[in-house]
This record gives sequence, structure tokens and C-alpha cells, in this order.
Amino acid sequence: MAAVALVGATGLVGSHILSTLKRSSAVDKIWTFTRKETPADPKVIPIIAKDGTEWTQQYPVGSEIFFSALGTTRAAAGGFENQKKIDYDLNLELAKAARAAGSKIYVLISSSGASTSSRFGYPKMKGELEEAVKAIDFDHVVILRPGLIVGSRSESRAAEFVLRKIAGAAGAVSNKLKDFWAQDDEVIARAAVSAGLACLNGQEKDRDPRTLRCLLTLTLIQTDKDTGSMDYKDLTQAQCVLLAVHLASESNIRALHSFTPNRTDALDAELVLRILLTYLPEAVDPREYVDYVAEVASRLYLDVDREDVEVNTSPVKDIPDDIAQKRVRKLHLQHLQPPAFPPYAPKDLAVRFVCHRAYRIDSETGLLHLVPSLVEPFLDRHDYLRTWYVAVCLPLLRMQIDYYPEDEALAMSLRDFENLTGREGVDVLLRKSSQGQKDSSSDICRDIKGLVGPWMYGHTDRKRRKLGHNENGESDPMESATEGVRKISLGGVKPEDKTGHDWEYVYSWMVLHAADQFDLISALVDGWDGPGDVDLGGFDRASNRTYLPEDVQTKLELQYAQAAFAGCYAAKADTPETVEQAHAVLARLAELLDFIPPPDLATSVESLPKIERHAILLDQSQSVADLLPEALLRPEHPLTTPKMATYMLLQMMVYSAYQFAGLGYPFSLVNVAKLHFYATSEEQLDVLQKILRGLVKPGERRDDTQWLADRAKLLWLWNWGIEQEPDHPGEGPGTLGKIRKEEFEQEMLKVFARNGSYQLAARLYLTSDIYESLSGEQVEHAVLAIAMESLLAFEPYFKQSVRYRQAKALVAATHALSYYSLTLQHGVPFQPVSIRVSKDPLSLISKVLEQNPRSFDKLEDLIGIARNLVSAGLSESEGVSHELNADQLVVDQKNAERRVTFMAIQQALEEDDFETAYSYIVNRLTPSGEVPEKPNNRKEHKRNKSTRSQNTIDYDDISWRAAFLAGRYRPQTSTPPTLRRLEQRTELLSLALLLAPTSALTEILAAWRRCEEETTSLQAAQQQEEAEFDDRADKRLSGGSSALPGNFIVSGEQPELILNQKRREMGRMGAARNGKDDTPLSMFDLTRSAARAFSNTAASLQTAPQQRSSDEFNRSMEESTSSLGSDERVRKRDMVANAVTGGLASGIGWVLGATPANGQQPHAQDR
Repeated sequence: MAAVALVGATGLVGSHILSTLKRSSAVDKIWTFTRKETPADPKVIPIIAKDGTEWTQQYPVGSEIFFSALGTTRAAAGGFENQKKIDYDLNLELAKAARAAGSKIYVLISSSGASTSSRFGYPKMKGELEEAVKAIDFDHVVILRPGLIVGSRSESRAAEFVLRKIAGAAGAVSNKLKDFWAQDDEVIARAAVSAGLACLNGQEKDRDPRTLRCLLTLTLIQTDKDTGSMDYKDLTQAQCVLLAVHLASESNIRALHSFTPNRTDALDAELVLRILLTYLPEAVDPREYVDYVAEVASRLYLDVDREDVEVNTSPVKDIPDDIAQKRVRKLHLQHLQPPAFPPYAPKDLAVRFVCHRAYRIDSETGLLHLVPSLVEPFLDRHDYLRTWYVAVCLPLLRMQIDYYPEDEALAMSLRDFENLTGREGVDVLLRKSSQGQKDSSSDICRDIKGLVGPWMYGHTDRKRRKLGHNENGESDPMESATEGVRKISLGGVKPEDKTGHDWEYVYSWMVLHAADQFDLISALVDGWDGPGDVDLGGFDRASNRTYLPEDVQTKLELQYAQAAFAGCYAAKADTPETVEQAHAVLARLAELLDFIPPPDLATSVESLPKIERHAILLDQSQSVADLLPEALLRPEHPLTTPKMATYMLLQMMVYSAYQFAGLGYPFSLVNVAKLHFYATSEEQLDVLQKILRGLVKPGERRDDTQWLADRAKLLWLWNWGIEQEPDHPGEGPGTLGKIRKEEFEQEMLKVFARNGSYQLAARLYLTSDIYESLSGEQVEHAVLAIAMESLLAFEPYFKQSVRYRQAKALVAATHALSYYSLTLQHGVPFQPVSIRVSKDPLSLISKVLEQNPRSFDKLEDLIGIARNLVSAGLSESEGVSHELNADQLVVDQKNAERRVTFMAIQQALEEDDFETAYSYIVNRLTPSGEVPEKPNNRKEHKRNKSTRSQNTIDYDDISWRAAFLAGRYRPQTSTPPTLRRLEQRTELLSLALLLAPTSALTEILAAWRRCEEETTSLQAAQQQEEAEFDDRADKRLSGGSSALPGNFIVSGEQPELILNQKRREMGRMGAARNGKDDTPLSMFDLTRSAARAFSNTAASLQTAPQQRSSDEFNRSMEESTSSLGSDERVRKRDMVANAVTGGLASGIGWVLGATPANGQQPHAQDR
């Protein structure tokens, strides 16, 4: 068993040498020198060092054979000098280290044409290396000189002709030898291993040096090639050029193959390629000359015996050299560099020739199918060529030859196609699949992957920059592809996510065509995973470049998901197929975004998913223009940015469209969105009415089950299954959510009535516990408005129903109360049931007045509540409703109105608003020109009835109590009252005296007297101020002149009579001021004295008449007022005072048995 060492194990030939050694049973141990980790193998012992110079120090002892496949290129090394350090210096040092470690056999992979006398650097370096290793004392040195090293191929090529000739020559020697080498790079590796093992086993003598020379010019160091001499050796340089042009024009590639390698002095590689480019007919199959072109470009020719190929020099041999030179100068040879070749393109001769040749084949012959056989053999030479072929040639080839060969409209030259950019290129590539053909939906995914995908591979400087290529054409190694569907990471599409990549034009194309061809876009989303899902024909696998950098691909995938969202909103069709396709897009988005798949379209509305309330608003939308196709791809669009909220919102739109279609009113998705976001409540209500009209068909009565199902759908369209929030009462979040709930239910009631579904309506809207089951949080005026609207809907059918009127009044009262803050005892919030269980429902109004500041200003509203409570049939003694006749209802409503007015007056005084209370008494309790009658004293006052509630106040009690309450009102501030306020109070107290029962007169008179005293005192103070003002005007200052003209001065002073003269005052005023008892008393003083006397004797006169009849009262009023002079100003308080005095005098006279002055007997009164 042999132990071997190998350097260059990761190269093209070295990797096959390693594989061959692993398979060989003659080898049990393999040391490999590498710079990185290699797959583990029991036979392999890796020696890893990033710096190759360290390998010489680590060379193992015990290796018998040393294989060297180490080599690099000038471009990879960065120049010839760096290349030489590896190909020559490191190879030589390793050979010396191998010999020092005991290796006996050295196998070197060299190069054809290696010679120390070569004029070219590379062959000369290889020749010098061969000579250097021969000088080392190895037992055997095997040097293999391959020409062009080609990897394994699956297609037949023009080089097979040469290989068959070589195989024939080798087969003539040995069939075993023929099988040994007949595989490109792997054959070279097998030949190297076989030669090394043969030397180790002492079989090298069995090998004929001539045989090894024929083996792809694999030659032992002992053999030399004897090429012989031919006529073309004597041709001049100009003649050689003309001969090459002649052979190229005749497409004689074999003759060129034999001629040009032997006249490299006259025909350099670039000249030969330019001749081929210019004169070789473009219709020639490229397979006949691609190998020859590769040899010319690499300057490494196959060293084969071409004795059977004769080069006819007769066309040029007789041309004088000067004429030949003139002809050469007249040759118009094409430049290798194609027109408009980018500056970053490689300088490689083969790459430039292949690109230019492809352009010429297409432009001169239109035989585009010849381009693959020309370009593909050279793809490994440079990534630029691979990118150009994949991005330009491959999509054009597929479009014109594979996919749509019959469509002449798609014909386009290679150069014109290469110049397509952006939107124009996308339109051209997808033109056929978007024309609405029968199979266009199935072709769209193929075209995106097979046409647009390769085109996106890019080759221009802009695309290279977008795809992360640097100026040297280098890039990071391609990352391993993940299997399965790549999940799109969520993060929203932000402005910085716009990459400017041409894929963004595809997304715009998707949204644009979704408007009228949504089936096409749905098929595309269903069958395409995004920008990473492309068909590059496998040509990208051997490249060291990434198709899309990870960050760019992530951004493009997010935009792809946004385009899928946008496509749904852009669809204009309202067919059931469109809704189903949108649902398929939803399911596909769930797969791509890793969401929960949506339920089936036929799922009942109760089982549909619920959306978060915050997701139902289009926060950034100002107009319907936000739903235009060009706006849907805007960064951070609230409808199309890929995230959970927008996905759920799209679900609601799709299911809404499905429900509309099921109700016979189909809507497109874009119209559903417009209806939801931009329609007014009136427009949504119009849609609801049209749907309901469509459900009711003339002559056909739908059963209740159908109506319940349709009502459930409509209710879901109103609220999307989301519970109402207190902040949005009466409105729903759904597509029809701007319709008020009461309007919604009213429309449902109308259609039930038209359909005759009375039992269904009663079951839905007339349940007995609806009113009383409302909680405090639910007693919103909007909720009660729904009940009122529901009752109004039934009004035409229950015109004579008392119970209906009572229910209507009760709901109206509760609705009005809901506008006020109302809390009952122990902090319990008001509930409608509180009205029904209360013994006195009107007492709730007093609580409303107490708990709502200045609510007494809304007297009409409060009176309306009271009237409705009375109309509802709620008595004071019972918490249940009862029927009332019309007359009694009017009386009760009037009493309730006056009672509520009294409550408002009482609360106004509590809140220090005397003026409002005064106004309510004067204008509402005692209308202008009408004096309320006193109650009949023959009857017992209701206040004394024990059967009545304490809260019950009758008609007259309300009037005099309100007047008395306001009359004795004193403001809470310390500011003294004005004369007008005192006059108002006196007026109210006088009114209370007229209306109050006897038992209350004492208290009223006391209040009246105090008010009178305050008035008198205030008047006196005012008169005193007037007097002082007059005195100051009459008096002159001491020692000064008179202030008024015409005055009389006696010794400089006013006369005493003038200074001390008293003004005329009322007797009682003068008496009070001077304190003299002999001054005659006024009528008011007499009234006070009489009142005091009367109060002292009131207890003994309980059974006596205490009040005169109304006629006597009126007569007394007339007498009192008639006694005043017609030209005097009669004050109201004087009139009232006189009336009271007269009444008291009459009462006292009656007690004494005196006869009235007018001679009339008092009426008998039954006290």
C-alpha cells in the first residue's frame, strides 16, 4: 500500500487526482496541502495552512509519491510576479521538501508549450520549473503537459473530432490505454495517478514514450516532439495573415488549427481572433471552432500529429511581400471589443471575441439559436460573461425560441434587447402573458421565473452596483439556498426599503394589471415565491457571485408582499371568481408571511376572525386617491404595508365582498374599501336599502330562517363582529358601520313589515326584558334612540293601542333622562327599571336637578319628561303602569308640569338664581292677568290628608309655597338687597298671602313684615341720603359766598327758619324719626298692631270663621284701590297692604259683631 502527498487538491485537476487516489486500492494514506478545510475522509490527512510557505516545514515523512497540481492564473494572483511565486517558487520548494522527506517519485502537472526558450512568460516559467525539478534527485519525475484543460461535458463539441483522432492513435497501441485517458480533466488526473503508481511499481519501462506523448500531449520528460517542417514556415508575416484570412473565409478550421500554432511569430492570438471574427462566416456552427478559439485565446495549442491536415499555401505563396503588406493594410478587421462594451468588462480575449461574435451572429444571420453553443463553453472564464449570457441571451432565447416561437411581434435583436431598461424591459418580457390569452394565467409564473428572473440577473454598471458587485467584479461567495418556501420577514415597507431595483417595476406591473386581469395576478402570486424564485438555467451554480444580496432580497420580498396586497385593492371586477381569487391571495400571503391561513369563504359570519379596532382606520388617508393603483405601493401605506393589522383588514375586505355577493349586491374589493373608508352614512344607508329592496321580491315571501341569516350577514357588515365601544355609541367598525344602529334596525323593521314577518320582528325587537335589562353603562341616549326608532316603525300598526302609547312615552322619557347624569342612593347608577319600580317617578326629576348644575334652565325638557312619565301610566302610589282616561290624563299632566316647575324654582334658589325662580313663578305658576283661586276652605286641605304621600303637593299648595319660598329668599352673599329685589319679594309674599291656607298666614305675614321693614329701612336710608344731598346744596360753606344766586344772607349766615325748617314727611315716618307717641298712626302701623292682636287670639278662634269669601276679598280689593286718587301713583305693595288691612279689619269686626260699613251682612261660612 502506497502513501502519497498532494498539493493543489482543490483545483480542477487536483480534485480529480484526490478522488482517484481515494478510490485506488493501492493507496492507503494521502496527505493534502490546503488553505481551508476539506471534507473528512479516512484516507486523507489534511495539512492546513493559510500561508503556503509553511507547507515546506510540515511536509510529512513517509510519502512515496508527491503529486503537484499547484497553479494559479495571473489575474487571480494579481500579476505575473505573484503568479511566479506560486507556480515556480512554491512548487520548487515543495519538491525539495518532498525529496528531503524521502519521496521517490514526483508527478508534476505542467503546461503544453513549456520551454525555457519560449518567448512568452508563462510557458517559459513552466519550462524552467521542469528543468529545476529534474535537477532534484528523484528516482522518477513524471511531467504531464496538458493543453486546454476542459471539465466534464454532457454535450458533444467540435473538439470531439480531435479527441477521436487521438483515441484512434492511442487505440492502435492499446485499448486499455484508450479507456484510460478518454475523459477531459478526470482523464488527466487518472493519467497522473496511473503514471505515478506505475513508476512506484517498476512498470515505467512498459510505457512507450510515444504513447504518452499522444495522450493529450501528456509526455514524459524523456520525449520531445519533432514537428517536422512545412511550407508555411517560409511564408512572410503578411502572407501568413492573408493565408489565415483565406482559411477563415473558407471556414477551414482544421487548417487554421494546424497553421496558426506554428506561426505564432506572425499570428498573435488577438490577430487570429480578429480574423475569425471578421471573415469566418457567422452561419458556421460554433461547435466547430470554440475549442480552437479557446486554444488561441489561452495560447495553449493541442500538440497533436496533424500530418493528415495539409495547409494549402498556394493562394498566398506567390504574392510578393510588399503587395501582401498592402493587402493586409486594406483589411478591415473587426475589433475584439464589441461596441458599447462597458469599461468594467474584462480584458480577456476569449470573452470579448465571444460577446462580439454573438452580436454578429444575431445581427448578420438572425440565427440566435447558435449563440448558446458559442458562449456556454466559455462561461467559466469570467463572471462578466456568465452574467451577460444569463441576463441578455438566456431570456431572449427563451422568449423567441422556447416559449413563443410563432410570435413574430416578439422578434428583437440581441443588442436592442440588451438596451432595454426598467419598465420597458418588464413590459416586453411579459407582453405575451398579459395579452389575455387562454393559457396566460399558467404562463405568467413561467415567464416571471424564466424570462424576467434571468433578465434581473443584470449586466450593466447600475445593475452591478445594485446587486452588490464591486469594481473588480469580485463578490462574496454564494450562500447556500434554503429549501422550501422562503418566509418573508415582517417589518413594513419604509422609504429606505425602495432599492431602485428593476423588480420594483414588476410590482408596479402587477398592480397595474390587477385592475382588469386579477386572475393573472392571482395565478402569479400563487405560483411565485418572490425575487429569489427564478430559473437561471443552472448557469449561476458555478458562479462565485450571489444573485441578490440578502438585505436587498429581504427588501424586495417585502415589496412583493405589498404588491400582492395592492393587487387585491386594485381589482375592479365584482365577480364571485374575483373574490375567490382574492381569498387565494390571502392564503398565499399567509404562507409567505407565516400567518394563520384564513377560514374558508363559506364560513358562517359568527366564525369569521375578528379584527382589532385600531386596524379599521385609514390613518394617513385624506382622499380616495390613496386607493389609486399608483398610490398603493407607497412606502408605509396603511392598507398595503405587509403586517398583521393590514392582513386582517384585507381579510375583512375579502369577506365583506363575499357577503355582499351573497346578498345579491356584488362589490369589487376596491369599491368595498371605498365604501368603508370614504362613503358617508347616507351613502352606506342607500346601499343597505338597495340590498334590502333586492331581498324582497314581489309575490315571494321569504321565511324567517332566510331573514335571520341575511340579517346576521348585514349585522356583520355593520360591525365585523366587534363589540361596540362607549366612545363610539351607535356606530360600527364594519363596512356599513357609519349607519347609526337605530337607522339600521329601522330599515330591518321596515323590510320585515313589507315581507309580513311580524313574528320575527316581535321576537327580535319586542322581548319583555329588553328595556329592564339595560345596564347603567348601556343607558346611552343612542341605545334608547334605537328603541324609540323601533317603536316608531310599529306605529302605523298600533294606532289605537294604549299600551303602545304608554311604551312609547316611557321610552321617550327614559331617552330624555339619559342625557343627564343621575345616580341613585348608595351610588347606584340610574337604570330604566328604576322608573318602573319607583313609587313616585317624578321625584327622579328632583334628583336630576340636584345632580346637574343649572339643569333648571331646561325646564321645557324636564316638563316633557314629566308629561311622558304621566302618559306612561305610572302612578305615584304604584310602580306599575295603569290606564288613564283622557280627562284625567290632562289633569295629571298639568299637575306634573306645575310640580316640576316648583322643583325647578326650588333648585334655582338653591343655586342662588332668584331671577329665574321669580320668572318661573310669575310666568308659569301665575300667568299674566290671572290670579289663581284659593282652595275652598269648606274642604279639608290636602296637606292634612293622611292617605296622601308627603311628597304630594296639590295645585294651590304649589303656587303659594313657590311664592312664599321665593319671597323669603335671602342671597348667600353679604351684599345688601336692592329696592327692586325687595319689591319682588314683597310681591311674591303678597301673592302667597292671597293663596295660602289660614294655618300658613302667620308665617307668611312674619316674612312679609320683615321684608317690609327692610324696604322701609332702605327707603329711609335713601331719603336720608337725598336730604343730606339737598342740605349740602342749600348750605353755603362757612365764610364763603352763597352757592346759589338770589339767596339771603343775614350777617353772613342763612336765616334760622330756613336752616331748621322741617320737610313734610309721612306721619308714621315722622313719628318714628322723632319718637313722639301722639303722632297719628298710618294704615300699615295699624295693620301691624292688628296682626299682633289677631295672632294672640287665634287659638281661641279655631271654630270661628277665619277667612272671608272670595267676593268679600274682591270687594275689599276694589274699595282699597278706589280710595286712591286717580292721579296718584299707586304702588303695588301699598295696594296689597291696604287689602290686607281691610281684610283684617273685617275679620275683627266680624268677631265683635259689628255691622260692615256698607250695610251688607257677611256671608255665612261653614268653617
